Amino acid sequence: MSDIRCFIAVEIDDTTVIRQIQKIQRDLSSSGARLKLVKPENLHFTLHFLGNTHEQRIPELANILNDIEGKSFDVELVGVGCFRPQRPRVIWIGCTTGTDQLINHQKFLGKQLRAHGFPSEKRKYTPHLTIVRVRSGENRVQLMKLVDEHANHNFGTFKAHAIKLKKSTLTPKGPIYDDLAVQRLNDDDD
Repeated sequence: MSDIRCFIAVEIDDTTVIRQIQKIQRDLSSSGARLKLVKPENLHFTLHFLGNTHEQRIPELANILNDIEGKSFDVELVGVGCFRPQRPRVIWIGCTTGTDQLINHQKFLGKQLRAHGFPSEKRKYTPHLTIVRVRSGENRVQLMKLVDEHANHNFGTFKAHAIKLKKSTLTPKGPIYDDLAVQRLNDDDD
């Protein structure tokens, strides 16, 4: 038995929203900064990063996901930002509509995970969608100028239909994510 690197997330699967994100990624790339763009199939809001988890505990995590209740919800993506602008490592998109639901699901999962002996998140949860990882400080001023220009950009709205336990396999070309468990949220018309 071995460890599996995993996390719990809400994925983005709306092609219109993804195209908007890709346009901004291309724009940020024009800064000349050394960037690693998050692939469209990997775009997600992390609710809990679990890290290396013994594979025997995956069914336990799937059961925790099964306890999630609620309806599918809209998430409106608005604004580009970064943590620590003087040394940006991650560029993200924020959200307006859907923030409360993401936070509530994250809190519920945190309580359930702690009750089962999984480690807690150390930082206060702030819903954000990572779109770019910054590889160096090269052309930081140009990059931050573009981030500021898109600080209020609206990317559209997607429907969060599920919360997923994801496996993350790190490769030289970037991570590959696979579903380990999926908890569907009730659609509004059910």
